[in-house]
Amino acid sequence: MACGGRASAPPPVTVPSRAATAGDALLPYVPVGAAVLIELDLARLRANPTVGALARGLIDGDGAAARGAVAPAALVGADAAVLATYAPGHPDARTITVVRGGQRPQAAVALAADVWALADEGATADLLAAARAGGVTADRALMAMRAAVMPAGADGAAIRLTARLDGPARRELGALFDEPRPPAAVAAWLDVADDLAAVVWVDAAAAATVEGWRDRLAAALPVRAIGVAPAIAAGRVEARGAGAVATIVIGPGRLARAVARWQARLTP
Repeated sequence: MACGGRASAPPPVTVPSRAATAGDALLPYVPVGAAVLIELDLARLRANPTVGALARGLIDGDGAAARGAVAPAALVGADAAVLATYAPGHPDARTITVVRGGQRPQAAVALAADVWALADEGATADLLAAARAGGVTADRALMAMRAAVMPAGADGAAIRLTARLDGPARRELGALFDEPRPPAAVAAWLDVADDLAAVVWVDAAAAATVEGWRDRLAAALPVRAIGVAPAIAAGRVEARGAGAVATIVIGPGRLARAVARWQARLTP
């Protein structure tokens, strides 16, 4: 920089162009500052011919899989949701859930005709301000990370994850998974057609490290019990930029058998 001159502005962040997914319409309602974003296309999961019955049981408590319902009651009947976590690993950690469709609980904050949110007391002002200012979509670096992991030819997503973690959040993640070197940033895309495909990008991790995590997942008892361990173990891992990307595909036959085994385990 010349004497007396001013530092040049950083170059603008380019967000790769991708097909819109269910979370895109909800992100403008999510206040900026989220460390973790989980986007769920619940309607897409329910409508899938292979996993739909299982999804309806896990989300809505319907059918044979109702015993394994894992979704919060507020998501019953909802079309899409974004779960945004702020300050994970800190004493003031909190989560805001923005939902489209379903039955709006009395405690929820109405944001649009069919969009509402559940949040800790005191977050209403942040939610309303986000709706006026474009919300977390203003965080271009986070949006670029979110977009880059999604395959350019994909037409949708059942689940998307974007996480950018500070020191306390990483320590909490490491303790949860018994991992001494948890990543500072992770992005993932998953979709289901007749097969299941997932792409996971991990920042500042060598391909060999990610291969080790992949193999730990493949060896997990629940994964082996439903028969998808071979597909996960065969997942491709390659270096990308300063990190690594893992791509896993579970073929139609194996996916159908896995769903049947899962449902059988949930049937009394």
